[in-house]
This record gives sequence, structure tokens and C-alpha cells, in this order.
Amino acid sequence: MSSLDRLNHEITKVIQHLQEVPAEDIESDELVSNLLDLVAQRQLLLDDVLKEPKDEDKSFLEAQLVLTNQFTKEAISLLKHRQELLHLGRKSQRQLNVYKSIDSNR
Repeated sequence: MSSLDRLNHEITKVIQHLQEVPAEDIESDELVSNLLDLVAQRQLLLDDVLKEPKDEDKSFLEAQLVLTNQFTKEAISLLKHRQELLHLGRKSQRQLNVYKSIDSNR
């Protein structure tokens, strides 16, 4: 299970780094891609455990479910923040276009 622990740690680091990096930074796209790869790897490892679950895996799987919910919550928060930034950017661009239009009509 150490590989799963390593992946969980990597996912946590990438999410934290994504929270610090500006959305328009090119590194942001790379981090999102990396996060998707890590989550896919994590899912494969969890699928292996779930193929033949044992009674002693119950607490381990419950802990992984808690982590999954935490990762999901953080990812949704990041997504909403990025969507708000995109919306603000579009709004600012529309305002600029209105001002340009007014200025050109003078």
C-alpha cells in the first residue's frame, strides 16, 4: 500500500501547488494534467484492492474514501475559483469592448 500512500501524498502536493499558482500560468495546465494522471493511477490501485476485498481492508478502504472525498472537495473548490476567474475575465473584456466602441464613436 506504500505506492498508494505515495500517490495520495503526490495528489495532495499537486492540489496545494495548484492553489498557489495563478490560473493563467502555463504551469497550471501542466499541474492539472499531472493531477489527472495521479488520480487515474490511484483509481487503478484502489480497483486492485477492491477486486478481492478482505475484512482487514475495511479500515484502509474507509480511510481512502475519506481521502477521496477530501480530494473531490478541494478539486471542486479549485474548479469553481478558476471558473469565477474566467467569468471575471470575460466581463472585463466586454467592458473594454464597450469603452472602445464608445471611444471610436466620438
